[in-house]
Amino acid sequence: MSEAEAYRAFRKARWPDKNGSVPWCPQCGCMGAYELAPRKPAPDKNGRKGRTPAFSNRFRCKQKECRHDFSVTSGTIFANRKLPFRTLLQAVALSAQSVKGKAALQLSRELAVQYKTAWVLSHKLREAIAAERTAMTLSGSVEMDGMYIGGSIRPENRREDRVDRRKLVNPKKQCVLALRQREGRILATVVPGEQREPAWDLVRRHVQAPAELLADEAPGYNDLVALFPMKRNNHGEAYVVEPGSSTNQVESFFSRIRRSAHGVHHRVAGTYLDWYVSDLAFREDMRRMPMANLAPRYLGSALAHPVSRNLAGYWQGNKPPDTLGWRVPDEGGPDGDGRGPDGLGNGPPGRHPHRDDMDDEPLSPRAQRQAISDAMRVVAARRKLSGVRPGGKD
Repeated sequence: MSEAEAYRAFRKARWPDKNGSVPWCPQCGCMGAYELAPRKPAPDKNGRKGRTPAFSNRFRCKQKECRHDFSVTSGTIFANRKLPFRTLLQAVALSAQSVKGKAALQLSRELAVQYKTAWVLSHKLREAIAAERTAMTLSGSVEMDGMYIGGSIRPENRREDRVDRRKLVNPKKQCVLALRQREGRILATVVPGEQREPAWDLVRRHVQAPAELLADEAPGYNDLVALFPMKRNNHGEAYVVEPGSSTNQVESFFSRIRRSAHGVHHRVAGTYLDWYVSDLAFREDMRRMPMANLAPRYLGSALAHPVSRNLAGYWQGNKPPDTLGWRVPDEGGPDGDGRGPDGLGNGPPGRHPHRDDMDDEPLSPRAQRQAISDAMRVVAARRKLSGVRPGGKD
């Protein structure tokens, strides 16, 4: 595939109307824009002119009030790209066809790019998939269960010093709570544990009637009977207490997570576990989709996500929050909590976990210093007007 063909695939995925021939402005939303002529390359030091590119990838909004210049990747996770369209499309296709995820080191070898480039690109794709799944709703028979993954306690060298590691507390383990609709989709996120609060919140937000919950004997699920009818399985007595009440389908999804963590990535960092499980849930849902349809679907989800505030400039110091996924409610968001509209918040109060167009983003050190300097100038001006000396009291 040539660079021009890859560019046309991006246009078709970004603007599906009429196969990408009708672009819309990401600034004002106006349908239709002028396609600008390709820029002529500057001559080299010997005065020789380069070849004019086959396409421009430059558009201008038709609205007089806007006149915004943009490209096919403006406002997406691929904004400010340095890789060619062909390499980006190869990364999307290679990531989509892997049934248990794609390791960044393997992707870097296949694309002939640095590991850091492949790592950030892979996480941007996972973030876009995770953001798409936050508005998911389930109904019908919904299986619910939790699993613990991450970290291990190393045994002592001498046999007499070893203890039963099953009785020890592993602070690195994290809980993944999953809801799987039978013959439907999966919602999975990282929670503090199989507790009442995250289970109640996720079911209330993402399960709609008519629905029936299927869960095990974990006490954190006891109160869910107030929301929907439930069937419980006491695994201490039997794997299936009554016909049709098993949670085998959601447990099969957990096996995909374990095989991916141990067989593909070998280590899944706790900070990004929520993105990993959301990406694997997407792969589980789309496992029967033909590759010819899966890769464009994957690309469309990536282009629908805005610029990543968690990963843009990652190697220059911009880092995501410490833990992604569900968190304890607070007073900062709608409905009296700070999780945002999907209940899977992970940032400051009122911040949506995967949307990055909020106004409460944490400031960079330079912006913090500028804000402090501006505040000090305002205070000095007020003191001067009120006649108070800098060392006095207001």
